[in-house]
Amino acid sequence: EELRGLGERHSALRQSFPEGGGAGTEAEARLVATVTHCFQVCGQWAEALDYLEHLLRKQLAAAIGKEVSPADFAEYMCFHNRKLFADGYSPSPFCFPVRRSEHHSPEGTVSIEEQVVRGSGEPSISSPISTLVARSAGQHPMQFPLGASTTVSFAGDRYLHAWLAHQFSTQPAPKVSLVSRARQFSSMIVLVGRIASATVFEPKHAAIVQNKDELSIPLELSTIPTPKEFKDAIESLSPEQQAFAKAFRAMQLESTLFGILVVQIKPQLEKVLNLPENSLTKEIKLTQELMQLFIKYQIPSDLLSFDTEGLEMVGGASTVERLEAVRSHVAAMQAMIDKAKNEEVEERRREAVYDNPFGKGGGCSWGDDGSDMMMDSFAAGGGCMGGMAGGMARSALKKRSGAPRGSAPAPAAPMMMRCAAAPPPPPAAAMCCEVSLSAAAAAAPPPSPQPQQQQQQQQPQRQQQEPDNGPIGVGGVEVRDYTQVPKVMDARFERLDSDGAVRPTIISPGDVWTKRAQKALLGKPDESKLRSEEQKSEKDAAFDLLDALTKSGALAIDHADLHVVVAATHCFDKTVTEVVVQDNANPIEKVERSTLIMASTVHGVAPAVLVRDSQHPRVSAASPALFLEDAPEASADLLG
Repeated sequence: EELRGLGERHSALRQSFPEGGGAGTEAEARLVATVTHCFQVCGQWAEALDYLEHLLRKQLAAAIGKEVSPADFAEYMCFHNRKLFADGYSPSPFCFPVRRSEHHSPEGTVSIEEQVVRGSGEPSISSPISTLVARSAGQHPMQFPLGASTTVSFAGDRYLHAWLAHQFSTQPAPKVSLVSRARQFSSMIVLVGRIASATVFEPKHAAIVQNKDELSIPLELSTIPTPKEFKDAIESLSPEQQAFAKAFRAMQLESTLFGILVVQIKPQLEKVLNLPENSLTKEIKLTQELMQLFIKYQIPSDLLSFDTEGLEMVGGASTVERLEAVRSHVAAMQAMIDKAKNEEVEERRREAVYDNPFGKGGGCSWGDDGSDMMMDSFAAGGGCMGGMAGGMARSALKKRSGAPRGSAPAPAAPMMMRCAAAPPPPPAAAMCCEVSLSAAAAAAPPPSPQPQQQQQQQQPQRQQQEPDNGPIGVGGVEVRDYTQVPKVMDARFERLDSDGAVRPTIISPGDVWTKRAQKALLGKPDESKLRSEEQKSEKDAAFDLLDALTKSGALAIDHADLHVVVAATHCFDKTVTEVVVQDNANPIEKVERSTLIMASTVHGVAPAVLVRDSQHPRVSAASPALFLEDAPEASADLLG
């Protein structure tokens, strides 16, 4: 019918455009008619497809009950992963308590939370992200630098997290934050940075979280090209250009490792003060006083620690005796600080009197009868010269105004003699230094040279035992190099991800932080913004405390949890419904395949081990490439 109609139109054009020439020919008219007909046919086809897609959308929404949003899809994937993974491999929320052991109450929590926007009119909800976690006990020590000359070793649990985010079209960028919360009378140090090697963690930011503080650090996400996109982009480049691009991509892949180190303060306080374990658990007041001395006044730990010299010969000391000794050192140090403060206040008053002798309340003044001199500033701790000069000036003014001779300042000479006989006050620096030396000498006994020699002997031994950046750790223990995880994962995505839709993601701290602090126990929490200057102050305070707790790196940290996060984003160029309707594809299977690739890399096992037996036939049919690999070779590749 369409050909018949087009033929009739061509016949009519033949009659309208006779042969012989003119403004238009028959061939041109037939061409225009044919193109117009094709355009109309294409428009009708598009309308028909739009109508069919509209019907499919309505049927899909009617079957589900609503149109699926990206938040709904993420919620379903959490449910789907619980059914998919075997016990011990299922993703879990990134929210971990900071505690010494299961028998101790948590000091606080550390979590990475994502603000979920469900739709217009609905409030945004922040919930922890779901990550694939591989936990291992810290069998080898790691290090992080406090400065150019100070390195601190730490041990504890290690967590390797893999986070797969989903990005659909028209979806705003996710708002992710690192949130640290501390309980009342609890404290911890949070360090954020990168993993430099198998044994080195490089902190970029640090903060002390204590006494119901809540520190929220926004995290910015930036993606880099997929492995297939990178390979296609460098295919036509020269070998030198390809080498440069590959080297730069290797740096970008290592930048996808985001490290969080949480240091518990109370166990380290017990270690640096030579106290038994758990001795400060119920000593709340003493712990708060120690924290103030270390953070605010930066008192060296040797002036507060319990002296263990000679205790081996007499049988040692009990926990109560050790606590009482530390408590006496703290009291002596606080008394010295209070005395120094008072001396400084008095010195400031004297300086104010010297600088302004005619000011209010300063200097010596004549009485109403002119016979006595009142030493206001002298009684208040001020000087005499300023008061004497003020009294003489006012006496001269009274004498010129016709004051009686009986009010002549005859007794001024003895008073002047008394003022002149008073010695000048000592300088403030000398007084404070003198008080500090005397109080320090009274608070702590002089250290013997033997512990110093032992410490000097132990420091080279510890430096010799420090592991290098290779795959072997202390004592021959195999160390997993976290910097190799992004490279292995990138290679596996290139080989197994047929869609090429997973982009490695770099996590970076934001510029402006938010901190909620409660200064008083009964006060309301105040919220403040921390910018670059405030962040530097927080980092300096945290590093000063770490320097005191480790004696500038001489003591290792035993209770520290390291969280290493490697992130990737599965990107779709359409919405959830359009992927299902227009592409006739199931986004659940695509994200499932990407999740299994990341899980096999993190746990170091083949995908067949990760999946439940009941899900194995379905997953092998949907993603057969995941199960074609030889399990031993795959496991060796995953573990590096």
